[in-house]
Amino acid sequence: MRVWARGGTALLVATVAGVLAWSLLGVVLPAPVTTPRAGPVLETVTPAQLAAMGVRLEPSLQPAELPDWLATLGVRLPGTVLLAGDAEGAVRRGSGGVKAVTERAMAYATLTGRGVRVRGPTIAHRLVWAVVGTRPSPGSVGGLMQVLWLVDARNGRQLAELTVLAPARPGGGPALPPAVGQGV
Repeated sequence: MRVWARGGTALLVATVAGVLAWSLLGVVLPAPVTTPRAGPVLETVTPAQLAAMGVRLEPSLQPAELPDWLATLGVRLPGTVLLAGDAEGAVRRGSGGVKAVTERAMAYATLTGRGVRVRGPTIAHRLVWAVVGTRPSPGSVGGLMQVLWLVDARNGRQLAELTVLAPARPGGGPALPPAVGQGV
């Protein structure tokens, strides 16, 4: 058999194997998400509560999370954006007494409140992790208060820590205490 025949056979086998692998992966892997999900960015904090705090969150695509068995082997996706676990870790390191984290979502944030203390540059349409959780508060109902932390999605710095205001009672009455650990 001639050399060119062996080379042609090897090229044909490689092409068939590539097409077979491509079609198999196309069937097995889910289709990529190309648009952010519709609706509010956070489930535990209402848009009215965000507006009262001077925070505007716009949805963004959520980064892919690897299965736990791959993460335990040390495999990480290449990218410049932190994953949700890294953002939660930054909150726990930067804020003492975090009792529970109830929600994590990546979004574009703009902070417009005047009485807000920001730990860094101005937040205007910045890619952040919005982390919602609870921390102890002696004067609140149940001893816990709901807090929203904004963490820079690129470098993991905690940018802002905001106390979630209680939602207004329907009918214009006094505000209801925030429901800690539940959807509001």
